[in-house]
Amino acid sequence: MAQAKSLQTADRARRFALRLPVYYREPDSPTWLKGTTENISHTGVLFLSSYSMPADATLDLRLQVAVRSKGGVPAEVRCKGSVVRQEPRNVPQSPVALAVSIRDYRIVRQHSVPGHPGQAA
Repeated sequence: MAQAKSLQTADRARRFALRLPVYYREPDSPTWLKGTTENISHTGVLFLSSYSMPADATLDLRLQVAVRSKGGVPAEVRCKGSVVRQEPRNVPQSPVALAVSIRDYRIVRQHSVPGHPGQAA
């Protein structure tokens, strides 16, 4: 049993405890919801949310990164993923954490993103 546990841990992608703003929505929704990441890996993201989502729900995500891209313009990671689980949290503003498996992503400069959350379209 101990061997199976260590194999599972070895197969799991390394997580980075990063607190970044994340905007998310279901693909057909015009409304972007805001959350905060708890951790990120190359395979997924865990973020705090005020809204629960069903398992297997497809989401569009936008992760705001502090790193500046060429030319001094902030970058944004745009992802598509699926909710794999929810974890309850004891935080009034964010009662749930959503674990989302990332299946596709790209990095874009924010000035090239029309209708960026928090900005006029």
